[in-house]
Amino acid sequence: MGDTTGQAPADNQPPGPVSTTDPAPQQQPQPEPAEPDYKALYEAAQAKLSKAEQTARSNKDKAKRLDEIEAAQQSEAEKAAARATAAEQQLAGLRRRAIDAEIRAAATGWADPTDAPRYLDERDRYIGDDGVIDTAAIAHDLAAVLAARPHLARVDGPRRPAPDPSQGPRDSGPSGIAGQISEAEARGDWVTAIALKNKRLRDLAAQQH
Repeated sequence: MGDTTGQAPADNQPPGPVSTTDPAPQQQPQPEPAEPDYKALYEAAQAKLSKAEQTARSNKDKAKRLDEIEAAQQSEAEKAAARATAAEQQLAGLRRRAIDAEIRAAATGWADPTDAPRYLDERDRYIGDDGVIDTAAIAHDLAAVLAARPHLARVDGPRRPAPDPSQGPRDSGPSGIAGQISEAEARGDWVTAIALKNKRLRDLAAQQH
């Protein structure tokens, strides 16, 4: 056997584990995002807007042409009916204005004759089929309105002072007005009769104060 004295002992320990993973790569800096091309975006938006406006104008022109075609295709009977309806509406307006004018003219006993038309309902009934306005019916209805609403009557002149009983009755007092009322009723002047009755009521009320 050979002499092994002085030789280093053999290393009997197993070798350590060998790493199979690659070393972590070094992180590279991210590039900064590029700035949007605002000019290109604006031009694209402008192109879309121009196209939309052009489409809208085209649709409007088409609709106008369709309306013109429809109007051209309208029958003569429909056109005549439309003209008749317009004429009837115009005639109704003229009749209403004529009736209102007659009502205001008949409202002689009213404080404000322009208020009279709105107190008469269904004013078309005052005009006949022949176009003649029934002024007598208007005067009768106006007198009825004044009888129900004395505050609408006209007051002629300032209020007179209460009469002195010691001076006896006067022609302008209640007894004199009564005669005037009778005369107005005999003539069929209902507006004057109503106005005189209202005046008599005011005079009687003044005497009580």
